[in-house]
Amino acid sequence: MKKIFLTLFAIGLVAVIGCKVDVKTGDTANDKKTETGQTNSNENKSSGETAKEEKSGSNDLGLSTGLPGNFPSDVPQPKDSKCLGSLNSSEGTVVTFESTQGVKDVLDFYKAEMKKNGYELGEGGEVLMSDKGGIVGWKKGAKEVGLMLGVNDEKKNTSIVITYK
Repeated sequence: MKKIFLTLFAIGLVAVIGCKVDVKTGDTANDKKTETGQTNSNENKSSGETAKEEKSGSNDLGLSTGLPGNFPSDVPQPKDSKCLGSLNSSEGTVVTFESTQGVKDVLDFYKAEMKKNGYELGEGGEVLMSDKGGIVGWKKGAKEVGLMLGVNDEKKNTSIVITYK
């Protein structure tokens, strides 16, 4: 179980870091002009092609925008957060959020809510948990849910990755 969570944590971390958005303009790194004057690929497409890409809701990393339709109803979304997207893999679904709350606040919220919803700490419970982040796993019957937290010092927020299968 630890191996699965570490693998999904790595995937989630790559997805969050690889999908940086310019806070001032809202542009992704791939949508900017280069210093040499080259334009990005979206500027060379017709408006219909660009709209189709946005509607499909995925980026170069395969991260789909928004909350997936199969997000478990008994797993709460983090308070004061924004969903950055999701990724399906053979190991389960990974959903990334960012929150203005600190790691401890997010962890306390999930411990209370998951227990209230019938989940128990999984094998290994909390792994490497500190003020800067860590991993927690829960089980409920055949369901497994993992929570990975990390501080994003650059944005001064908390990155939250929820995995489930």
